[in-house]
Amino acid sequence: MAGLATFNFKLSQLYPGAGEHRINTCANPDCSNFGQPLTARANRISKWKERRPDATPEQLHLVETHGPGAYKLAGADKKHRRVSCVFAYQDEPHVWSDQRTVRCLGQTHESRVCNSGFSILSPEHLEEEIERLRNFNGVLDGPSCGACGKRFLDDPDEFALDGVHERTKDHEGNPLHRRKTPSSLRVLHKPCRGKKGARFSVALPHAGQKTTADNLKILGAVLNSAGIVDIQRIIGTAATGKKIGMSRIYDRIEWLEGVFLAYEREMLRRWKKKVEQSGEAIEHLLSHDDMVLTVNWETSTDRRNTQLNCAVTADARSGFVYRLDVDFDPSATPLDMFNATYLDEAGMPQNLEQQYPNSDVQTVPKFSWQRPTGRYHEPQFFAACVNEIKAFQSRARRRMPKKGKPQRTERDEVIARTNGMIANIRMISEGWFGFPIDKSEERGSFKGVTTKDIYTKAAHFALLKELLPRGSIVLTTEQEATLPLLLPHIFDEEIREDRFAWLAMTFNKKATKPEKLGKVKEYRKARRRFHNEGMYAGRFDPGTDAQIVSEAFIADRMETALRGTAAHYQISNFRSKAFPLLWVRSMTQASGEIDKTVGFPILPRHLRRRLKKVPFDQEDLSQDLREELAPWVYKATLQPVSSFMNSLRERMSVAARAGSGGARVGGSYIQGAIFNPKTLIALLNIYRVHYNFFEPRPYACPYEEIDDIIDPPKLTPRALRIPGTDEFVDLPPRARRSRARMTPAMRHGMDAYTKRKDGTLDPPDIYRLLYRPWLYMGTKIGTRFEQSRKSTAT
Repeated sequence: MAGLATFNFKLSQLYPGAGEHRINTCANPDCSNFGQPLTARANRISKWKERRPDATPEQLHLVETHGPGAYKLAGADKKHRRVSCVFAYQDEPHVWSDQRTVRCLGQTHESRVCNSGFSILSPEHLEEEIERLRNFNGVLDGPSCGACGKRFLDDPDEFALDGVHERTKDHEGNPLHRRKTPSSLRVLHKPCRGKKGARFSVALPHAGQKTTADNLKILGAVLNSAGIVDIQRIIGTAATGKKIGMSRIYDRIEWLEGVFLAYEREMLRRWKKKVEQSGEAIEHLLSHDDMVLTVNWETSTDRRNTQLNCAVTADARSGFVYRLDVDFDPSATPLDMFNATYLDEAGMPQNLEQQYPNSDVQTVPKFSWQRPTGRYHEPQFFAACVNEIKAFQSRARRRMPKKGKPQRTERDEVIARTNGMIANIRMISEGWFGFPIDKSEERGSFKGVTTKDIYTKAAHFALLKELLPRGSIVLTTEQEATLPLLLPHIFDEEIREDRFAWLAMTFNKKATKPEKLGKVKEYRKARRRFHNEGMYAGRFDPGTDAQIVSEAFIADRMETALRGTAAHYQISNFRSKAFPLLWVRSMTQASGEIDKTVGFPILPRHLRRRLKKVPFDQEDLSQDLREELAPWVYKATLQPVSSFMNSLRERMSVAARAGSGGARVGGSYIQGAIFNPKTLIALLNIYRVHYNFFEPRPYACPYEEIDDIIDPPKLTPRALRIPGTDEFVDLPPRARRSRARMTPAMRHGMDAYTKRKDGTLDPPDIYRLLYRPWLYMGTKIGTRFEQSRKSTAT
């Protein structure tokens, strides 16, 4: 490597801009460059001279070197090193880095150089990922104008009703007096009036189904650990004596996903409107975590599973799961995308180089943020292209006729042609872009492309912010390496207005059940003793809120967290100057979060700046600092998102963990799991919406367990009947704790329920969800369908 030629650049040549979400800027909220994109030195000086004509030379020099928009290149990690050895570099291989680190030269509020670093990302790739996830991979795109492509749901006011598809006369021409709900309505895009495709029809989602009796059976089977083959048995031969095709099952699953997601979007829209109109200040307590799922291999020639990372965020008080986003794009096909991106019509390579005019280096391979495929996990992307061709070759060798010489010659020509395609892919991926051959235990799917987790994660939080009514946000996460690069930019506005706090926490996940029960018992005993002592000392009174007592207990027992005896507790990505370095241990033992340890990456400005001055290993914390940190330690929890993920693992076989294959390398084949990642994503969305809106269950808010205010059990009398007589033997009463069974949506304050005459609340009617056009509610089309349904019923 040392003897190879290299590429040298200036930051101004590589910088792709910051985009709407201000990525590629400093992530330190206390730096002058926070959210400030790169600015040339000459521009910084000229702007400063316009604002301060009397600026001294010393001030101008400071602006030139450390003013707003001052950054520098600072090398790159070795894992991003690539070697190009084909085409223009066949005789002179070049070594280069596919990613670059940028250092901030701005000044902090203490007049020190920030020097925090970040990797260059693509604003275009982030916007593409946001658009992909906004409508759940196109599930909620809805109908669109055939002339201009404008989606009806983006701006319903631009569209007008233009008739109804329903029979008004019978086959003899006599008028029909008995009318029913129209199957579809005609819609006209007014700006495109007169153009081809401006008129189109909008139908009810279930209008094309010949029978709807299978829908609830499929839904019930999906939600209760049934695999695809199990579903076929349940609604097929065993039930009706008729065999049902797999295509119908997959179609119904996709239909259920669309209906469920449309219903959820409408309920969230109404909830957000209601909260904003109330004018009440709201604090969103959010918990975020990741879940890894595995998809079975698609071909026996490449027995490696596809690993998917799911980003999940839930509300801490109600347990409502806002979003579950998977780093997988099912709408993309790897081989077709490769051909369209990197090969021209003649099959020659294209779109491989980036031009740098007026530079010592004229053309070089495109960097990750410049490549059209940079949004995807590219080693798996290129490997999936090769694996799809190899799978075809395997089938061709088995199935193509080979009895005579002409047939064998034809087969050999097909194999030779596809070998040439593989050689072209490897020449571009390995020879030009320098990606090593993918030999990992996971592989990319042929039926979609795995995206880079950093873009999926950023899009997840950007869309989450769109769902929430304006208010303060407290977000709790684990120590995920990608988050320090993203969260300060996604929540830029909230940080500037002191409406965003980010807490990072860990706990002992390996604790056994006896250990958990023992520590919870000790904690409750210690907290009650602390409360009683505070009552005697006059610190508390009978009316003191339980949260105040818990926060005082946390402040009194708080300890500095270290790894070992003198090392930083947090991982390296969290040791930036952008964040405080102090982590503390909490003595609260509740909600299964044993030995909780909390860090404070982003807090309100006054506390954040104060905390940055505290060394990471300072054990003697002042009392006022303890009291300021205690409420944040109290709010840190991952319990709601953990509860959802545990429920998902237990209830759905498609979410089962892949075990080891014994002597075989890689994950094992999972019985009942899914071959197609798109179907897995659909099932996850169906389960999440059903979990939120249609499944009442008792829920213990994590803060209630910390406060030790769980309702005490009630003693229920019991008796045992003597066989053959009417006599009973009294038994000791049993302690039972009954909690209200509600859905997360009910606890969250949504009007998603049906009310009985006695005032109790039930989940919404599933039939009304499935067979009413929720996708178009709030529009003229939804109103027309609803009026027709009501008039038919009367």
